[in-house]
Amino acid sequence: MRQKLSKMMYERSLNQILQVLRRIKCLTYGMFLITFTTLVLYLVRDVMTVHLISQQASFPVTRRHPGFAASIQMEFRQECSPQQNIIFTKTHKTGSSTITNILLRYGEGNNRTQLLYKYPSSTEFKKLVPERLLTGRSTANIFAQHANFDQGFLKRHIYNTSKTFTILRSPVSQFLSAFSFFEKTRLYPADTFEESIKLFFKSHGHDKYLTDSWFCKNCGMLVNANSMDMGFNTEGYVTTENQEKYMSDFLEEASRTWDLVLITEYFDLSLVLLKRRFCLQFEDILYLRSLERIKKETVEEPYTLAKIAEMQKLDIALYDYFNATFWREVEKEEGIFEELAIFQKLNKQVQSFCVQGSRVGYQGTYANVLSPKGKENFQCVAMNTRCLNFIRLLEARDDIAVKDEDMEEISLKYTDPDSLNLDQVTHMDRNDNVIDLAYKNRFRF
Repeated sequence: MRQKLSKMMYERSLNQILQVLRRIKCLTYGMFLITFTTLVLYLVRDVMTVHLISQQASFPVTRRHPGFAASIQMEFRQECSPQQNIIFTKTHKTGSSTITNILLRYGEGNNRTQLLYKYPSSTEFKKLVPERLLTGRSTANIFAQHANFDQGFLKRHIYNTSKTFTILRSPVSQFLSAFSFFEKTRLYPADTFEESIKLFFKSHGHDKYLTDSWFCKNCGMLVNANSMDMGFNTEGYVTTENQEKYMSDFLEEASRTWDLVLITEYFDLSLVLLKRRFCLQFEDILYLRSLERIKKETVEEPYTLAKIAEMQKLDIALYDYFNATFWREVEKEEGIFEELAIFQKLNKQVQSFCVQGSRVGYQGTYANVLSPKGKENFQCVAMNTRCLNFIRLLEARDDIAVKDEDMEEISLKYTDPDSLNLDQVTHMDRNDNVIDLAYKNRFRF
C-alpha cells in the first residue's frame, strides 16, 4: 500500500513539473512572438511614417537633391522662397557656434557668400569696421561671426531683404558654462568650482556693478554677455536716471530689430522654427553637438545662484522677454511638434551615420570621431569642424590678398582627419545629401 501511494505521489509530482515546463515553454514562445511582432510593427511604423510624410507635402519638392530627403520635406504653410540674406547675432555660450556652423554650410551648399574678416581673423572682434573685412568682398549674403551688434554697419554690408536672428540662454546656466569654458578658475583658484565663483564675486568691487559702476573686471564674455552681444550700452544704463525705462526701451527696440530670437533650452524646436521662418530644409538645420564639456561643473548653494542672477540681471530681463515671445511664435505654428519629432529622428540617424566615436577635444570638450563613410561626405565633415577653423579656411580660400604660395603653408595648419581641410573646402563635392546616405540601407522606395 505504501509503495503504491509513493508511486502515485511521484507521478503527481512529475506531472506538475512537466506542466510547469510546458508553461515556461509557452511563455518563452509567447515572449519571442511579442518581441518579433513589436520589431515588425516598429519597422512598419517607420516605413508608413515616411510614406505619409511624402504624401503630406504641400508642394512638389524640386530641391537640388532628389531622393529620400526630398520626400520628407514637410511644409505646413504656403510655398515660399529660402531666405538668402541672413544676419546672425552670435552670442556667447548659447549654442551659437552650432548655428554658425549651420549658416556656413548653408552658404556653401547654396552658393551664398559670407561676410568675413581678412585672413587670419579673430572671431572676437568687438567692433565692426570696413578695414577688417575680407579683401575684395565688402558685401555678402550672410554674417554669422562674433561682434557687438551694429545694425547700420551690417545693413550696409549685407544685401537687402536680409533677416536678423539670434539665440539666448538662461543667464545663470550661461554664466556657469562661460566661467568653466573660459577657465576663469585659473584667475580665481579655489578648492572647488563654486568657491572659485565666490572669489570672483568678492573681487574688483563687483558688489558695485550696475549700481555705481558699469565696468566689470574679468567679466567679458561672462557677465551680461548676451546683452553686450546685442549691442546694449551698459554705461548708458548705469548713468541714466530711469534704468527701468532704459531697459524697456531697449527691449522694444530689440523686438523690432531681430526677426526671430531662439532659445537654447529648446534648441531643436528653435531650429525647426528657424527652418519654417527662413524657408529652409531639414538638411540645412542638421547638426552634430560640439564644444560640450566632458566635466560639467555644478553649483548648489542658493546664495551663489542668487548672486549670479543678481549680476546677470540685464541678461535675465532680456531672456525673460524673448522667452515669452518665442513661445508666442511657436503657438502660431500648426504642426510644429510633429515636425520636431521628424527632425530629431533624422538628426539622430545622420549622427549615427557620420560619427563612430568620440575623443577629448578643444579645451576639455567632446570631439567626434567620424566614421569612414562620414569622412567622405562634405556635410558630415563640415558639421564636425570647429567654427573658427571653418571660418579661417573660407577666409583663406576667398581672400584675394592670400597668395598661392601661402596656400601650402595654410593647408598644413588644418590636418585634423575629422575636420575640413583647405582642399576639401575648395574642391569637395557638396551634392551627396547626408540624409539620403544615412537612410540608404534602411528603406527602399
